[in-house]
Amino acid sequence: MRLVCATHSALPFDGAPTDAALAAVLRRQVAAGLDVVTDGQPGWTDPLMPQLAALNGIRLGAPLALPLGVALAARPIVEAKLRRLQSPLLAAYRRAAPLAARPLKAVLTGPYTLACAAEIATTAYRHRTDLAVELSLLLAQDVTALVVAGAPVIQIDEPFLLAQPDDARLVRALLEPLADAAQGATVLVSTYGADATACYAQLNSLPGDVIAIDCAGRPDIVAAIAETGSGKPLALGIVGDDPAVESVDELSRRLEQLLSRYTHDVVWVQPASPLRGLPGTSADAKLRALTAAARGVLGRR
Repeated sequence: MRLVCATHSALPFDGAPTDAALAAVLRRQVAAGLDVVTDGQPGWTDPLMPQLAALNGIRLGAPLALPLGVALAARPIVEAKLRRLQSPLLAAYRRAAPLAARPLKAVLTGPYTLACAAEIATTAYRHRTDLAVELSLLLAQDVTALVVAGAPVIQIDEPFLLAQPDDARLVRALLEPLADAAQGATVLVSTYGADATACYAQLNSLPGDVIAIDCAGRPDIVAAIAETGSGKPLALGIVGDDPAVESVDELSRRLEQLLSRYTHDVVWVQPASPLRGLPGTSADAKLRALTAAARGVLGRR
């Protein structure tokens, strides 16, 4: 079985997100033993606003607390038909790629979660679904640009599906244009922030090559994966976003259980969610523990 150790997405930056700080974050991921890295999303305070703020037709509202622990400094308000002015995702990838000594994963928040977070204040979109469809088409352009720029891995985060599991069919349709646009790259679809047991079967039907699942401190989904296996390769999120650093023994036991009925020839192991809120020392220690546990477990199989 082939193992891929990766980080999830955002990582802490010490001070301003300069090129030097970006290079340091990339080096720390390599030092922790990761096979695939991210740019750590420098300058991002949350996983939604930088993507939406780059679109014409959005204005910023009041701060807002969203489900699954997502807090926005300003809620996006859609007041006109959206137009894509620029791609912050492409600019970020081009900035980080020359500094990365490992394959660089591009991370974006998917159309369903973006639409759920926005307030609609225009007749251009009668319903949240209409907005999500528009965002899907716009994000597909970003994915195409990232693949052309050389991105080998695209991660699409859809955490809000866990708050509305009945929308799994809609999310599947929204993600299809993005998966089609990513031909030639590995596509991970990620949920996090809540237990995924109620929609685990539906997650395995989502378009993409790998499904990333939050398994940190969530015994029900760990048991479900251990008992049933997986229809698709998984990215197992085994460390959480709390400051406490998990022990290698604890992570090894969790990973052994998760792999009980796992039959695919590749498994990804990564944090369950963004680590941007942690001190840098805690995030680095979690990544080191993750890689030590994963390589130890896979080395014994």
